[in-house]
Amino acid sequence: MQTYTVEQTAKILQVRKNFVYDLIFTGRLRAVRLSERRFRISEAALAEFLRQEEARVAETCAH
Repeated sequence: MQTYTVEQTAKILQVRKNFVYDLIFTGRLRAVRLSERRFRISEAALAEFLRQEEARVAETCAH
C-alpha cells in the first residue's frame, strides 16, 4: 500500500502543508497518525478525497 507524508500530499494537490493539516483535522481527508506530529495518507484515502471533492464541485455547478 502506497502512503504519503503531509508534504508529499501537499505537492500532489499543489497546496500548502497547512491546508493538508486542515483537511485532516476537519475530517475531509483520512490519515493515520503515527505520532503527535506525523501523519500518513494512504493512496486510497487521497483518491477518496478527490472523488468526494469532484462530486461536491459537480453538485455545486449543477445548481
